[in-house]
Amino acid sequence: MTSKRISRILELKQFARDICETEFKKSLESLQTEKAKLNLIENKLQKTFFDYKKMYQDGLINIYELEMFYDYLIHMNKQAAKQKEVVSRKTIDVEKKKDKVVSAHKEEKIIEIIHNRMLKEESKDSDRKEQKELDLNFLHRKTRQ
Repeated sequence: MTSKRISRILELKQFARDICETEFKKSLESLQTEKAKLNLIENKLQKTFFDYKKMYQDGLINIYELEMFYDYLIHMNKQAAKQKEVVSRKTIDVEKKKDKVVSAHKEEKIIEIIHNRMLKEESKDSDRKEQKELDLNFLHRKTRQ
């Protein structure tokens, strides 16, 4: 393999790493958004429960309102459970994409090391050829004299 081919592979690995990093960032932002939604739902649920408890203690609640609060609390609990599932799926997705980014970095580093080694080898070969030519020229001149 030539250094040009290796450098092209290195460019492709860098491109793949950039794509993985972009996907990871998007997934992380999506996870944060879903967590914010979950917090909002849980805060609403707490506030509603607190309001219900206060009205119940004050004796200002009738059967219709009690039924309405109960139905709303059940609905909010279901919503919170669904949102927890979404957050869980997004967390798993973020972890997978994080692993992909790490893997892409490793692959890029390996190709970079190979590329550097090839460049060193080519430089050594070039230096040897140059030294060989200089030696031959020197010997050729020496034999003329």
